[in-house]
Amino acid sequence: MATLSESKKRDFVSQMISLLENEKETLTAKGFDPTAKIEALKVERENANKAETAQQEALAKAKEATRLSNNQLNSTYKSASDLADMLSGFLGKDNDLIVQMRRFRS
Repeated sequence: MATLSESKKRDFVSQMISLLENEKETLTAKGFDPTAKIEALKVERENANKAETAQQEALAKAKEATRLSNNQLNSTYKSASDLADMLSGFLGKDNDLIVQMRRFRS
């Protein structure tokens, strides 16, 4: 079971439900009523589908949060870099403070 892909596992569950529904009379005649198992599998499948939807929504939110975080960091870095350039122009490239700032980027 661990080697099957997620989609194959989902297909297997759906196929089992269909098979049990299609062969319900045959199974009942042999002494096994699959009704409860069919309903249980349907509930479990619905729960798995809901969990998948929640996972996809969380993934989308995480991607959006990452995008926002990266944009904010880039903007903040640009502000700091612009300030460093301004100070370099103001104090001169050889000033000790500017030399120290250059080390921050290396």
